[in-house]
Order: sequence, then structure tokens, then C-alpha cells
Amino acid sequence: MAIITISRGSFSNGKEIAEKVAETLGYQCVSREVLLEASQFFQVSEKKLLKTLHDAPGFLERLTRGREKYIAYIRAALLEHIKGDNYVYHGHAGHLLIPEITNALKVRIIADMDERVALLRQRQKMSKNHALAVIREEDRHRTEWTRYLYRVDIEDPRLYDIIVYLGTMTIEDASKIICNAARCKSFKTTLEDKKKFINLALQSHIRASLQNLCEASVTSLDGFVHVKVPAQKLTRTGYATPQMGKQLKETIQSDLTREINEIVRKIPGVKGVVCDIEPPFFV
Repeated sequence: MAIITISRGSFSNGKEIAEKVAETLGYQCVSREVLLEASQFFQVSEKKLLKTLHDAPGFLERLTRGREKYIAYIRAALLEHIKGDNYVYHGHAGHLLIPEITNALKVRIIADMDERVALLRQRQKMSKNHALAVIREEDRHRTEWTRYLYRVDIEDPRLYDIIVYLGTMTIEDASKIICNAARCKSFKTTLEDKKKFINLALQSHIRASLQNLCEASVTSLDGFVHVKVPAQKLTRTGYATPQMGKQLKETIQSDLTREINEIVRKIPGVKGVVCDIEPPFFV
């Protein structure tokens, strides 16, 4: 049993290949469902998540790191899916969202531009030049946000275990190659792997849930969670006495511990929470 991620340019038959692979292996196939689940659990507009994945990063987002926040939601939803193993995920750079899962089979589908243009025109009525412009713009967006978020080139062959070129090859042929690779020992999921996936999924879910409250590192083992929050900076005023400053620090630690517990204990799979809040400091 394995986890397969399929990366592809738009209109490259990646969806069809992913579905064929899943059907052949008896796996579940997911893509847009991950966005929907992330949207529902984290109460974020699905349209906003989709826009985040589609649009090239703007100047304001580079300053506010808004895109990373939404990617964290999607990553958490994806890990919830694949912790059960036997999944094919296609689209949205899945192989980059889950770098810790080293035994995932990472596939890249490549198709000629003429074939991609023909497929787009088959689905939507438009001129050849318009279709070409649409695909090139989509490719540009994907390349830019991949470089922005992960500091890699999505076309780099070192990111993939298999690159499938749909030249003379059919969808059926490509699916067979991927299925055969998925059956190799290198991509088998062990019991230890499954435990790791469950812990990763829970950690990711907690980080995504806490990111609007504070920056935190999260570890988990069998449902028992450790949340560590680094010291926060406080601005010193001339009116605060040392005693008032001490009370303020204690209040911040206490309130933050309470809020973290309220959020984390609601997440499915959490059995216990330990908070390690470093004392704030004045600057």
C-alpha cells in the first residue's frame, strides 16, 4: 500500500491518470475535496483557498505571510486524508505539502503544449491563441507561487520519482507505469509509517488551528500533545513598576495557556495537552 502524489500542468490529463491509477489499485483519489474540508474545518472560504493556490504571490502577501497561513490549512486537511494510506492526490503541489512523507511516490505528468491547448479548446470554446495564453498564464502562476513558498522550481526533475511524458503514451500506459512503481517495496507504507502519518496529521492540524493566536512548535505522540510558544516581546512603558511587569507576564502566560487548551482539546484525536509558554520579555 502506498501514497501517490501526481503533479501536472493544467490540461495535461493529470486528473484522468490519477483517477485511473486509483481505480486500478483500489485507492481513494482526492484533490478538490481537500480544499472543501480545509474550508469547512478552519472556517475559511473555499474560494479564498482556491485563489491562494492559483494566484501568484503579491507584494502585500509577501509582507503579511498570508499565503503560508492558507497553505497550512490545506496541508492539515491533506494529512488528515493520507494518514489512512492508499491515496492518490493530484494537483496543488501535494509532494511539496508533505515533505516529511519520504516514501510517497511523487509523479510529474508532462504533456505537449499543442495537446494541452487542444484539450482546453475541447472543454471550452475559445480560439487557439486564447487557449495558449490561458495555459501559459496558469503555468506562470504555479511556477511563481511554488518558488515563493518552497524555494524550488516545480519543473526540477529531482523533486519527482517518476516523470511521465504523454507523447505517444496513452493515459492507460501512463497509469500502468505508475501502478507498477507504487507496488515497489520503496513506496510501501509500514506500521511505523502509519503511526508517523497520524502524528504528523495531528501536529499539522494543531499548528494550523493556532496560527491566528500565536507562533508555536507542536509535537504529538499517540494523541498526547506538547505545544511550545517562544517568548513574546512587550513594549516597556514608564508607568509600569517591576511588580506590575511581573503580573503582566504571568497574566499573558496564563491567558495564552487557557486559550491554547480551549482550541487544541476540541481537535479530534487529542488525548492530552501540555503547554510550555516562555515568559514574555520587555524591550
